[in-house]
Amino acid sequence: MLDSIRGFAALVAAVGITVTLTSFYGGAHPAFDTFAAFRVHLVIGFAALLVFALVFSAMTARYLALIGLVFAAAGLTPALMGREPVAVADMRAYSQNLRFDNPTPDRVAQAIRDTEADIVMLQEVSESNEVILNAFSREFPTRVMCEFSGVGGVALLSRHRTIGEPGCARGQGIAWARLRTPQGPVTAVSIHLPWPWPYGSQARQAVRVAEILADLEEPVLIAGDFNNAVWSHAVGQVRLATGTRATPGLRLTFQRQMVWPGLSLDHALVSEDLVAESRMLDLFGSDHRALLTQLRWRGGA
Repeated sequence: MLDSIRGFAALVAAVGITVTLTSFYGGAHPAFDTFAAFRVHLVIGFAALLVFALVFSAMTARYLALIGLVFAAAGLTPALMGREPVAVADMRAYSQNLRFDNPTPDRVAQAIRDTEADIVMLQEVSESNEVILNAFSREFPTRVMCEFSGVGGVALLSRHRTIGEPGCARGQGIAWARLRTPQGPVTAVSIHLPWPWPYGSQARQAVRVAEILADLEEPVLIAGDFNNAVWSHAVGQVRLATGTRATPGLRLTFQRQMVWPGLSLDHALVSEDLVAESRMLDLFGSDHRALLTQLRWRGGA
């Protein structure tokens, strides 16, 4: 009986290693990109399996779990590298997937005021939570609302006026505007990619979105719900097309009990001209934590 338990533990570890390794090749198949979103869970799983193997003296499972733990943990490093603190911010950006049926939109509006955000990027903006946009009709002269899906559209608000006409790619989950800020122009983008395989068309849409965003003027700030980890192939396509990098940090923004301890789905991408750091805020009635991104122009204070 004990030998069977040890053998099963080794099999679980081997399967976990296979899943971990394929998660580095999201471009080969959309399923592999889905695996990438669960690297934190793989780290936790391998750590638990390692303890189990030690308790039951399962030598093979012990080594396999350790190997898997190293691979999975190494896969998290792209989110942790390159931190640059912003001591004095030139502007602040608030981004959040509101959840289409958010029961407390007033809490979101108050959070936006409390953070003194200059730019606001929202996703899943629906009839029930559109009151958030209306609450800032005077404070934010720039307002872009773009249809996306049945769960709601994407929106962009800003205290700064636009340069030229703002943009909207209906059905693609992106709205953008070139903003005239005191430090210089910046292109802000609110983004919402669909769920990855097998639930949505993330792989195809990421290609289309990357092609559209590649033509935007720099510097660029892209923030919102990417529905995948920052190290995924889908997010990587957007980064490469726009010449941006993700603000460092492992932030488990998507919070539901079924995916404890959470998933890292919401990010901010910025051009090299900008120094930026992001931190998580509360849920405010959503199942996605809000992000506050502080930015300054490189070479500034």
